[in-house]
Amino acid sequence: MDNVLRTAAVPLGEGHEGDAASRSNSAFAADWWPQLERAPRSVLMLDFDGTLAPFVRERKQARMYPGVAERLLRLSWAPRTRLVMVSGRPARDFAVVLPSELHVEIWGSHGREHITREGRYSAIPLSSGQQHSLDELEAELQRQGWGSSIEKKVGSVAMHTRGLAEPDAERIVSFAHDFYRSISGDEGRGSGLELLSFDGGIELRGKGHSKATAVESILGEEPPHVPAAYLGDDLTDEDAFAALSRRGPDSPSLRVLVRPEARPSAADLWLTPPDELLAFLDRWLAAVAGASELRTGSSR
Repeated sequence: MDNVLRTAAVPLGEGHEGDAASRSNSAFAADWWPQLERAPRSVLMLDFDGTLAPFVRERKQARMYPGVAERLLRLSWAPRTRLVMVSGRPARDFAVVLPSELHVEIWGSHGREHITREGRYSAIPLSSGQQHSLDELEAELQRQGWGSSIEKKVGSVAMHTRGLAEPDAERIVSFAHDFYRSISGDEGRGSGLELLSFDGGIELRGKGHSKATAVESILGEEPPHVPAAYLGDDLTDEDAFAALSRRGPDSPSLRVLVRPEARPSAADLWLTPPDELLAFLDRWLAAVAGASELRTGSSR
């Protein structure tokens, strides 16, 4: 178990932003667990779809890999660890996909929604012009017969293509690009929106909020040198990795890519689910328990 980081770390490709940092930080990864064990507090941020749970066509039927829920429940009560979900999903969707006994902080819709551990909800809405464009896109998709592929969120409309025949998926993606081009030249309609691909679809969303802003908000509430890790699988998780990379050398940070196959990434290491993911969570639990024991012993 002590070798989880070293054995799972692999080169993640050439020619992408963050390569140099990834290679240099791989050496730092070996020091991660001792730093976590010594820390009085830590932050563990987790994406959901593709990271903790395999992708499924029906999004509300997603279930975590066997063994993950039990570990998250223990982590949610672990001393001095702040456990946070950071997802592109609407925040309230987690009431369906997480066990009812798991009380955890959630940032949804790429950082536009927040649910505290105690259940308090807040959201940052779009401008009226941005919302009008998204409503127009949704209506057009419905007229084309693609309603089942739509995921409406606070701040965005996602078009899911996973499980569709390739020609249908290509038509949806092409339609999204055509719609975006049609509004991009209109200051009132296209201003403040961006079209982004993700693993299994494409999304039109409001600018200004992303997984990076969620990570920055979370860490802005913490001491400056708290150890913080983020686990994710998708291109949108690169925003979160970038936010961690901006913390500086005195703030221990770990960026973890979790997916069956490696891809170019700014991550420090790559874990394949579920076995290496489970081993990582077990090692975190052991480190936190070890830190608790050390502090108890030193107070005697």
